[in-house]
Amino acid sequence: MNDENLNEKQTFGLGENALDKKEEAQNNTSLEKVPQEESCYGKPEKYDYSGVELPENYCYDENLLKEFNELAGKYNLSQKSANELMSMAVKLTQYMGANYSKTMAEQQRQKVEDYKQKLIYDREIGGCNFERTLNTANIAYTQFADSDVQALLSETGLNCHPKIVKMFYNIGKRMQNDSVYGVGIAAAPKENREDILYPNM
Repeated sequence: MNDENLNEKQTFGLGENALDKKEEAQNNTSLEKVPQEESCYGKPEKYDYSGVELPENYCYDENLLKEFNELAGKYNLSQKSANELMSMAVKLTQYMGANYSKTMAEQQRQKVEDYKQKLIYDREIGGCNFERTLNTANIAYTQFADSDVQALLSETGLNCHPKIVKMFYNIGKRMQNDSVYGVGIAAAPKENREDILYPNM
């Protein structure tokens, strides 16, 4: 009896679909070797992320957490798998937050630079009139803008905005002409004019 007939006889002797059953048995044996706690699947009764390390002052958004749990349950994820995904989500959130802050700071810096350029080259108050503009604008600025307003304008960069400077400039001109409710000319500020209205110049 040749090898081919022997194989056919052995297969026939084990019964129909014997090879499929043998392969299935081997697969089941392999699955049984994987510890249950290391399995990726098998959702718990309730997901608990107390084991996930969170940054200081970080807290979960309840609505997003609910959606995440529903998605994890839909795909029958184990607690271990859900924890790993949650850890990655926290890292991504931190990364995106840091990049967002940098992007916003750069956009603000560029915006202030644009204000400065427009102010310097403004036909009415810039160019050769720039120094006179700052002197006159600061008369009104020191008279009418209290410390809170000055801080706000400085933080937002609006103290460099041509329209803001022009507004204080026009008020300053009226004060010099004694036409703002009898205020008259304000005392010249002790600080350098650029340091008051235009500190970044």
